[in-house]
Amino acid sequence: MQPQKLLRTSLAIATALAVSGVLGPFLGCSSSGGDSTTGKRIVLKARVEAPSAASFTSKQGWAVTLSKAAISTGAFYYYDGATIFAQRAPAHSANPLARFFTVGNAFAHPGHYQAGNARGEMLTATSVDLVAGGADLGVGDGVTGTVRSATFTFGTPPVGPQAATLGTHVVVLEGKAVKGADTRVFRAEIDAADIADLENRPILEGCPFAETQLTADGTVTLTVNVPMWFELVEFDQVAASADGKPVTMDGIARNELVRGLKAGDRYVFTYTK
Repeated sequence: MQPQKLLRTSLAIATALAVSGVLGPFLGCSSSGGDSTTGKRIVLKARVEAPSAASFTSKQGWAVTLSKAAISTGAFYYYDGATIFAQRAPAHSANPLARFFTVGNAFAHPGHYQAGNARGEMLTATSVDLVAGGADLGVGDGVTGTVRSATFTFGTPPVGPQAATLGTHVVVLEGKAVKGADTRVFRAEIDAADIADLENRPILEGCPFAETQLTADGTVTLTVNVPMWFELVEFDQVAASADGKPVTMDGIARNELVRGLKAGDRYVFTYTK
C-alpha cells in the first residue's frame, strides 16, 4: 500500500476506535476519568528551517558560502516507530536537535526501520530556498500520541516559489568554497532519481523526530542540516572556474554530495504547541 493510503487509513482507524473506546487499553487512556490521551484528531502546521545554510566550514575544511539552496519538498509523514538513528551525544542536552546534528553521533540501528503507527501527515508540495530563511510549508493533520520518526519526501515535479529555479531537479545549490589558496565556484543539480530509495521513490524514511507527545494543535518544524550535506565533499574534485561563473558539479564531488543529501539524520523534525 502507498504511504499516503496507509497513513490515511491508519489515522481514520485510530481516530474512530479511539472515539469508540475500543483501543483505550492500547492507546494510553488516562487513569483519571478514562479520557484517552491518544487518538484525538489535531491540526499540524509544517515549517522548514535551515539555520546554518548560508555560510559554514565543512568537515573537509572548506569555507562554504551558498547563494542558493533551492529544494523541492513533498509530503511529510509522522510515526511512533523508533528512528533508525541512535544517540551517542549526552542525553541531558537541552537542545533536542543536538543528538542528531553533532557530526558522527548518529548511526544506524541493526535491522530495518519499522515505522510503527501513523501519527500525522502534511501533503502540500512546495519549494523553498533554504538560504533565504525559514518558510511555512502547509497544514496537515494527525492524532495525539507519541512520535519518534518521520518520512521526508522530495516533491517531483517541483512546484511553488522555487519551481522555475529548480526546473526538473529536486535540489539546486550554488555557491563558493574556499580552502587556503583554492577557490571553487560551483552549481549542483540533483534529480529525484539520484536520491530515490530501493523502490524508486524520492523519499527518506526513518528521519529523526525528537521524541515527544502530540497533545494538541501545533507546528511540526523540519530542520535541515545543510552543512552535513557537504560533510564528504572534496571541492578540489570540482574544476576551477575560468570566468567566475559556477561550474556544474559532477563525478566524485557530486556523488559525495548526493550521499549527504540521502542521509536521513540531516532532516530532523520537532513539534511545538
